[in-house]
Amino acid sequence: MGFMAHHAVVVHISGYVYSDNYPSGRAPAPDIAAFRETLPGRFQRLVVGPIVTAINGDLVAAFLPDGSKEGWPDSDEGDDYRRQFIELFSWCYDDGSSPFEVVHLRFGGDEPQDGWMVQPNVGHTLGVVS
Repeated sequence: MGFMAHHAVVVHISGYVYSDNYPSGRAPAPDIAAFRETLPGRFQRLVVGPIVTAINGDLVAAFLPDGSKEGWPDSDEGDDYRRQFIELFSWCYDDGSSPFEVVHLRFGGDEPQDGWMVQPNVGHTLGVVS
């Protein structure tokens, strides 16, 4: 039957990654538009951005919730696409730093223990609130 839990991914991108003056051989600039085009139409509209921030010329992109219940095939499909979206931003420097900050949000839900969760790309849970 499944239960409701909303999943979204929000990405902050340092603006220099998309700069014309950015030297080659550094962080690759993910092609978010090309990724969006690989998705089925109903999922394409859930990928937003990149949008230039109001200050400093950084960028923000997001993969919004699909609206399906957990355990349903549509939810599993959305989970797979969100994982692929996160992979676009998995590049990091030798010291582990990255121009990409990726956060996976889980919020809402039918189960009281769902609460909300923020999980950065590195896989550490920042907090769970119920």
